[in-house]
Amino acid sequence: MTGKKELYFNQLNGIRFIAVMLVLLDHWLIPINPFSFLGHLGVVIFFVLSGFLITRILFENADDCGKNHSSPTAKIIRFIYRRSLRIFPIYFLLMFIGLVLGLSNMRNLWPYLFFYLPNIYIMLKGTWLGIWDHLWSLAVEEQYYLVFPYFILLLSPKRYPWLFIAMLFIGIGTRLGFSLYASHDMKENNWMWWYVNPFSAVDCFGLGGVLAYLYHYKQTYFQSIKFLKLGLLISVLLFVGVLNLAKMSEFPHDNVWSIVFERFSGAIVALFFIALCIRTDTWELSSFLQGKVISYLGKISYGLYLYHNIVMNYYHDQGNTIWYYLTSHLPDFHLELVNFTAYKFLICLSLLIGISSLSWFLVEKPINKYKNRI
Repeated sequence: MTGKKELYFNQLNGIRFIAVMLVLLDHWLIPINPFSFLGHLGVVIFFVLSGFLITRILFENADDCGKNHSSPTAKIIRFIYRRSLRIFPIYFLLMFIGLVLGLSNMRNLWPYLFFYLPNIYIMLKGTWLGIWDHLWSLAVEEQYYLVFPYFILLLSPKRYPWLFIAMLFIGIGTRLGFSLYASHDMKENNWMWWYVNPFSAVDCFGLGGVLAYLYHYKQTYFQSIKFLKLGLLISVLLFVGVLNLAKMSEFPHDNVWSIVFERFSGAIVALFFIALCIRTDTWELSSFLQGKVISYLGKISYGLYLYHNIVMNYYHDQGNTIWYYLTSHLPDFHLELVNFTAYKFLICLSLLIGISSLSWFLVEKPINKYKNRI
């Protein structure tokens, strides 16, 4: 592995760590967290990052098909096999544990969870899923993995830019259509319809695809771009502006800023952030993103995200989480809200890192050795 690729992968692990920490801060610090958008931004970063990584891998496969007349079908099967090997083992392990213990209504929800359809359940029922809420984003990614490879491997490379433009229009258009045509009551009470809809996340994957296209096919141009840091600064300011406009709106959910523009502006932030991290040159955050601790936490970020609601869930703790069972054995400190919440956060974070580390070394890492079998 070259030094360039080592730098590249290390920094992406740092991005994974940042994304998962944004989710944890949002989900675990609800009583004292004034920034309710953190979890959404973390998920959007994951979407854009997945769009970049998956599209770049598929470009390599498509190039091989073109040069060596390899079978696109074989490439798709191999892609799905490798993705499944990475995602399924600990996902279904957690599903089995939840089913055996009957956690958070699992025995009624299991058909949706086992077939990666929790987002569809949320859309149909207009309700969340207790400690399984966060699995909607994994479902969206899996639905993307099952469909997107066909477009890359069957389309001519000349049509790739049009594909990504179409993805931007589909994602933004889905949310805009909901904003324009859904009733006020639906937008306020069933706003999750646009939030978990797989089509409404397509623009995030598309932006990741644009970045992969520039990195893979326009490398010289990509490395020469001078405005990435300025673009990151402007996109952050734009994102903050959109958040403020949404906050000043008459209704918390029935406003175009939160429905249409919050996700897209957050994806632009992710786009510039990832672009800076995959450049051959270094920047101010490089040493932080490549630090051993940060890189390791990024490596186990899938487990951190998957297990975090099992460790602690603010709205559904009782009888469902590890924190609930620990509280009877912990001393009662009678701390004020801020100190107690921070204390609880640190305990749960330690537990989560421990569980995710065991998951990585005992399950994920050993199974990953089989990813090149086909």
